[in-house]
Amino acid sequence: MNKSYLYIICAATFWGAMGVFVNALSALGLSTVQIAMLRACTSLLFIGFLIICRDRALFKIKLRDIWMFFGSGIVSYFLFNNCYFTAIKEVGVAVSSVLLYTSPIFVTIMSVILFGEKMTVRKVICLLFAVGGCALVSGLASGDIGSISFYGFFMGLASGFTYALYSIFSTYALRKYKPLTVTFYTFLFGATAATIIGNPVATITTIANPTGILWTLALGIFSGALPYFLYTLGLSKVPASHAAVISTVEPVVASLLGIFLFRESADIFTVLGIALILSAAIILNLGKEN
Repeated sequence: MNKSYLYIICAATFWGAMGVFVNALSALGLSTVQIAMLRACTSLLFIGFLIICRDRALFKIKLRDIWMFFGSGIVSYFLFNNCYFTAIKEVGVAVSSVLLYTSPIFVTIMSVILFGEKMTVRKVICLLFAVGGCALVSGLASGDIGSISFYGFFMGLASGFTYALYSIFSTYALRKYKPLTVTFYTFLFGATAATIIGNPVATITTIANPTGILWTLALGIFSGALPYFLYTLGLSKVPASHAAVISTVEPVVASLLGIFLFRESADIFTVLGIALILSAAIILNLGKEN
């Protein structure tokens, strides 16, 4: 397997495990906005420390390129978190998950328009497999959806769109900068925006204990700095549309953790959904066309 594809799969795997850290921090009394702020700030510190140790020249960017990092950090990371968390409150996790993973569709369409990527039959099949698999994994197929508000539905689609924008803005940035630079400035802008509304004083007070510090560090490393760096590194060699579809292994990981770690039930729909998503990733990886 191409190692760039493997980087993206590893990133999606770490993202899929994010619920473990989020649940632990929520149990301490943190809000979703505060958790998003901690994720951005701790990730920023880790990436910054790595750049200092490796090559401080990676901090250098040109002022005219600020728009790329404003896009990846605020338009994508910050707005994505807010849209997704709002959608969860309005329409629930199942529907929100399906709407979030419309992101490969947005990425593929924008990649065709902006980067000249070809829309092939294989890509269309992989998109259908990925989105259909996410619908099955989320539990949507069971019919246990509940009432769906228009606002919640719109915010769910917005989360998919803003999530997709990370691949787009990063693709532009990677034409000029190294993956570490792109990742650092993404978190710098995202952390700045999140801190403004995240009530940092109350957040620090809540996590000022060994348990809180441990979970915060784990959140920053394993669901922030490491997966974002790996995804950005993979994106430097993989077309954005391919990366978006491959990253849909994230809900597969989340489902498996739920089954084996939290002892959640798994039905035929979950198993079929996992198979569809893995099939999409395999088919896309085996092909040679862009």
